Amino acid sequence: MNELVVNADDLGLSREINKGIFLGLGRGVVSDASLLVDAPLAEEALGGLEKAGMSSLGIHVNLDPLFGWDLPGVERYSRPELMSKLEEGAFLARCAGAARAQIEKFFSWGLTPSHLDTHHHVHGFLPIFSLLVDLAREYGIPALRFSPAGYSLTSRKPVPHDEQTSARMKGLLDREGIFCCEEMVEGVDKLFRIGSFPAELVAHPSLGGDAWRGREMETLLSEEFLREITEKGIRIASFSELAGRAQGT
Repeated sequence: MNELVVNADDLGLSREINKGIFLGLGRGVVSDASLLVDAPLAEEALGGLEKAGMSSLGIHVNLDPLFGWDLPGVERYSRPELMSKLEEGAFLARCAGAARAQIEKFFSWGLTPSHLDTHHHVHGFLPIFSLLVDLAREYGIPALRFSPAGYSLTSRKPVPHDEQTSARMKGLLDREGIFCCEEMVEGVDKLFRIGSFPAELVAHPSLGGDAWRGREMETLLSEEFLREITEKGIRIASFSELAGRAQGT
């Protein structure tokens, strides 16, 4: 059986996104979600999680303010400047502190983290990936989003990637016994691209708001999406289920 995590990012960012994610969970076409703990509607999302009987989900760590990133696609630092900052111990310490605060806030709500990932894939930068691996080990978080093919950003400059960096990232995960999927694809219309399982399909569903998120919602609820899932022999699963099995818990 080919197992797939359909993971919805940005829970808590808006009421429309919250509604879309919970609809997807209720329909069984979304199997996991990642919570932005400092987002405007994060605490409101807690009620939806309780109704769904869901206490285990991912933490969508947001380091955009430290990176100088803002919407739409604004980058305060040039890419060479950002790469230089990522070599500074003080900057990485601030990133680690921000991530730690978000993880502890998540725990304070009585939730159990199934995995870590980041807003705008900033853990595609190796220094951020390394510090998240350290935090996952420290807090007993069993899984981390990993893409052997690297991380692309539609509205920002590319995240540097090569096979050597990917191998180093995978080595860090293996060393700490942290689960990751074999492949990650972003965009539910790209399900056909997945060739290795278990895999993560990153979704951004929403009932209203941004048009592109609405299209993601429509695709998730479509007969074509369900047909493709069936034809590929896919079973939708959560990170907590896959990580628990891999780690024998």
